[in-house]
Amino acid sequence: MPKKDYDKALFRFIGILTKLSDNERPTTKELADEFLVTPRTIQNDLKRLNAMHFPITKDAQKRHVFADGFSLNKTVLSKEEMIFLSLALDQFSDVDDIDKVQERIFNKLVRQQFISPYFIKYEQLEDIDIDSPLITQLERLIEDRQITKIEFHNRTATLELYKIAAFEGFWYLFAKELEDKKTKVFKLSAIRKLIPTEKYHKTSHAKIEQLLQKVHSAFFEDGNCFSVKIKVDANVAKYFKAKDFLQTQTIEQENQDGSLIVSFEVSHDEDVDNLIKSWIPHVELLEPQRFREKLQGELKEYLKRLEAK
Repeated sequence: MPKKDYDKALFRFIGILTKLSDNERPTTKELADEFLVTPRTIQNDLKRLNAMHFPITKDAQKRHVFADGFSLNKTVLSKEEMIFLSLALDQFSDVDDIDKVQERIFNKLVRQQFISPYFIKYEQLEDIDIDSPLITQLERLIEDRQITKIEFHNRTATLELYKIAAFEGFWYLFAKELEDKKTKVFKLSAIRKLIPTEKYHKTSHAKIEQLLQKVHSAFFEDGNCFSVKIKVDANVAKYFKAKDFLQTQTIEQENQDGSLIVSFEVSHDEDVDNLIKSWIPHVELLEPQRFREKLQGELKEYLKRLEAK
């Protein structure tokens, strides 16, 4: 279909579906007169829309309506979004099994769910204006791999830009600072100005993804990695078997009593500190010794505070 003809058909499709959604109940002649086409063209349009899973029928007065029980208002999308998605999917009609895919998507969208069997609690993220000039420029510089001088609120640094990342509800820039050649995370809200250098880095996407595997928190700093080892009691071992609480988690040993020896590669105590504390008294910190002593000191101080009350 030539583009001009397609644009006209698209205009009619949207107009017809909007009228039906608003329960205007038009006749074929009324639609033909409004869109300045023949009744046969409207009939072909209605057949096409039916094939796209819009169940259009006629009432007792021979006026076009959606079948009983169908409404574009039942979908989680707006009426305009639903129409656009359905028309867009129709353009892939020559793809194998597209009819089955369309039907599954369509059924999920229009099936009104009064009670959902799922509850998913998402982490509340810091507000970020992704359409702001600064964020838009930052995204482009990351995509272009352009080395950039960044003015923060308290200093200036020259960086290889890798990713925008979120940790514990806040947004950060994952990048390599060229002054000390260390990859770190920088608070996004602290960025004041981006100054492109017209120079470009060659760090591969694979290398960046490899680095990200070691990032557990905003305290990450490349080159400071060390191993933390813990013993996990048998009564909670199943949780560590079922889930990697950090990407670098490794189960090194499963003991006869069901307990586990688990290790993590981290770059800062904070990477694993909260994890360990959240499982006390069911885990024991084995290594490193300085971290073990630090944790013992914090727990003793906490108990003193409780006993003083």
